[in-house]
Amino acid sequence: MRRFRVIIGKDIREALRSRSTYLYIMLLLFLMFTYFSNLTAVINRAIESNSSENGIIEVSRVFLNSIASTVPMMYSILMCTIFAAYAVIVDKAKRNLESLMVTPISLKQIWMAKTMGVTIPSVAIALGVSLVGYLVINFLLVIPYTHGFIVPDLWVILTDLVLVPILIFFVVALVIYFQLIVSNPRVANLVFTAVFLLLFFGSNVITEKGLVVNYSLIYAGLIALCGVLTYILSFSLTKEKVILSSKG
Repeated sequence: MRRFRVIIGKDIREALRSRSTYLYIMLLLFLMFTYFSNLTAVINRAIESNSSENGIIEVSRVFLNSIASTVPMMYSILMCTIFAAYAVIVDKAKRNLESLMVTPISLKQIWMAKTMGVTIPSVAIALGVSLVGYLVINFLLVIPYTHGFIVPDLWVILTDLVLVPILIFFVVALVIYFQLIVSNPRVANLVFTAVFLLLFFGSNVITEKGLVVNYSLIYAGLIALCGVLTYILSFSLTKEKVILSSKG
């Protein structure tokens, strides 16, 4: 267990020393403000249609629930691209993986430690930035029109605190698996980029149209799918595959 924690801590420390991590955090904050124009448009449409204050509150609640459900997931995925690089790519380049595999810790434990080393900081940063953005949007845009702070629905909060971390864990586990066994581990990072773009453009369309989507069910289904894939792939992870991939 101690070696397990050491691997996690090392990967997190190395990533936090990188300037790229903080540049990505600044990017997350910038992207958060892209939702300002979307919410402004939603509120203006409600005002133009002579909606009451309760009507404005309702459309604002739908909008905020939507971004609160998607932004933590989206931002976690984006941060994963940085932390995953230090978890496997750097270790492969420095030949650290071979050294780890001769220690008493098993390859599956190394896999899970690498996965946790990416998941924990990615989710923590994503939730922190999302919370800051949510508060700013409420105080600058929502409260002046509704005269009250809109708290996300309970299912949204539970989704962010429970389902998002679990789903990120399984997505990262799958990506780390392929990073371990392919000669060019950067290829696996394309998965993070693809998921991020899908969430970013998809969430913008959903929020602009004011659609109500139950992300809890979507995330739960994806957790089941990714969990099964992770379990199946765990039987095919061998030291031989990792060593061969490291040699190119």
